[in-house]
Amino acid sequence: MRRAKAGGTGTDDRDVDGGGEGGHGRALARSLSALKAADAYLPQRTRIQDATLSPIADIREGDRCGIGPSRLVFRAEVVFNLIFSFAHSSRDFPMLNIDSGVEHKRTAVLVVHGIGSQRALETVRGVIRGVWRNKGNPDDKENKLWTHPEKSGVDIDLTVMTTSEVPGSADKRVVDFHELYWAHLISETKAVAVLLWLYELCRKGPVMRTGLNALWWAVSIFLCLMNLSFAVLALRGVLLFSETSAQNILIAPFLLLLCSVVFGLYVALRWQALRLVLWLAVFCVAGFAAGLGYLWLEGAFPGGNGVLDGAEVLTLIGLPTLDALLATYLVMGQQGLRAFWRTLAVSLLVSLAFIWADQHWYDRSLAETVLRAWPWGLNSPWSAPIAFGVIGIYLAANGAFLQPYLGDAARYFRGSPANVAVRRAIRKEAVDTLARLHDSGRYDRIVVVAHSLGTVVAYDMLRAYFSRICNELPPITLLGQEFLDVDGAPWQPEKMATHEEKVELRRKARQLIANIADVTVRRPVEQRHFKSWLVTDFVTLGSALSHAYFLMCEEAKEPDAAEKTGHERLRADFRRRVEEREFPTCPPKRLQQDGLLAFDNPRKKIRQIHHGALFGLTRWTNIYFPIEQIFWGDAIGGPLAPIFGRHIVDLPVSTKLAGGADFFTHTAYWNVDRKPDTWKAPHLAALRDAVDLSDGTPTIDLIGRGEDAPGEAGGNS
Repeated sequence: MRRAKAGGTGTDDRDVDGGGEGGHGRALARSLSALKAADAYLPQRTRIQDATLSPIADIREGDRCGIGPSRLVFRAEVVFNLIFSFAHSSRDFPMLNIDSGVEHKRTAVLVVHGIGSQRALETVRGVIRGVWRNKGNPDDKENKLWTHPEKSGVDIDLTVMTTSEVPGSADKRVVDFHELYWAHLISETKAVAVLLWLYELCRKGPVMRTGLNALWWAVSIFLCLMNLSFAVLALRGVLLFSETSAQNILIAPFLLLLCSVVFGLYVALRWQALRLVLWLAVFCVAGFAAGLGYLWLEGAFPGGNGVLDGAEVLTLIGLPTLDALLATYLVMGQQGLRAFWRTLAVSLLVSLAFIWADQHWYDRSLAETVLRAWPWGLNSPWSAPIAFGVIGIYLAANGAFLQPYLGDAARYFRGSPANVAVRRAIRKEAVDTLARLHDSGRYDRIVVVAHSLGTVVAYDMLRAYFSRICNELPPITLLGQEFLDVDGAPWQPEKMATHEEKVELRRKARQLIANIADVTVRRPVEQRHFKSWLVTDFVTLGSALSHAYFLMCEEAKEPDAAEKTGHERLRADFRRRVEEREFPTCPPKRLQQDGLLAFDNPRKKIRQIHHGALFGLTRWTNIYFPIEQIFWGDAIGGPLAPIFGRHIVDLPVSTKLAGGADFFTHTAYWNVDRKPDTWKAPHLAALRDAVDLSDGTPTIDLIGRGEDAPGEAGGNS
């Protein structure tokens, strides 16, 4: 009815409906209202004119005055004009079919941005430049793009970008680009949260991908330097404000702890807690031995005449180091101790440099210089400046890089209670977005393109939504022979896949999505009885999933006897998650008597799709820049097939036709301006073929350009 008002007649349909005689007036009013609503969709030159509908007012007045003949004349004129108008308009503008089940379908490309202070639509516009409107590519000159608010009209900041007809598409389809924007849900990460997350990563040890363990050592050693710096500054502050000696700072807490242990030993003996007696007795013996040794040192080197005794000198030099050692063990575990010993070796080299500088600049004895050279000693003139320098470097790095970028990763990966709400909000937004695309009825193909940390968000989105709807997908009897072929195939994620096997899965997976669309979104609305799964492709760019063991797993609490190293324990946790179908792989992991895609439901007495079948239906392409010496290439991205399954197509790319790594290419996956090759660069060709807007064969053909990385997939050791 609101459309009728917008048509330009100025007539209120409610008056027409109420002014006629009997059913004829109401029927005519409803017909005219529907025709005027349809008129709103017609071109301006063929629209039903106001003059054509003007007799309606006379009909209404005639009815009220009882003028019968004129009412018949006006009705005849209205019918004639309406028939003429629709006959004229049908020649060059067919009526719109409002049944979304049979209208022309589109492709939806959902882009998921990565870490950092991302602006809305920044990433999706970059992807569009890479795959659709590359300004330097002459083949893209005819490609058009329009923006419009999303269908609901709720969020005009995240507009939908629609293309013109895709060249080479068999059905003249167009593409809608959407962006899953989640940066606003994870902003304002606290600096301490980033620091605690770095400590947690260091506890796992140097178990990152090959070529990146050096980065773990660098970060861990720097964190140990931070611990030493905090210890030096804290103890200097105590000395300054307490006006006491270093010995008192050490002896006071030592005596308190020793007395507490002795009292605890007495209580344990009193109540015959024999297990505690043994441990407390060991601590007591160790404490008394340390006390006697300290007293011996003080007696052996008594000092005097302005010279400090041996115990005081040892305390000044070693107390900050001892405190930092204990702190490192508490926050970084045994792996932190490995880094701490190397930090002490670095500190020893620094002390040698200080000895040379002190002897060169000052007239002091070598013994005095050596006693003051340890960079973390309370008696050293170098300790405070170096401590402030280390902390200053961290604060600068935190403000420029760690908090704006790694802060997102810290909030998403670190499983603290404060981060749970953030992760839930992001995943809910992601799943709701994917659900809206499926439920809209406008699409029969969805492509998910994700970058960096966004690949983890997208992976969680896909597995969460698929597990929600897998029980409501069409029965397997409606999905054709392709379903049976994939379900019974012998492929497994840890087994190397041949070129022919990858081609077979990709072809049949694409046909399976088409079969699902045929019995869901391509049918009229009233005939849709099942949920649909329309994600044909998952394209990851510089994926943080290449560090899945390190970032997404915890060391197995009860590892097998063969799992002695930290890496093996992390792989054991990943294997457990795969076997429990928490982490879907490509191809799916076969469990017991289940197929790759389906299982026998004993309760319903039917065979249905299980929630681990995701990547038996959706093709997974991973594009990455190989890393060289940490800073050349992409340290975050890497191969995924050795982790998530051998049917993933890993595409190592370069920004240059001549090959070779460029400096820091993590954000260059859609960059059309990288010289010297700009739009001709291999990374852009790989992106276009992976997204494959024309829905042809490029996604199949790129298998030959993929690379089988060494290692084993699926979490198997």
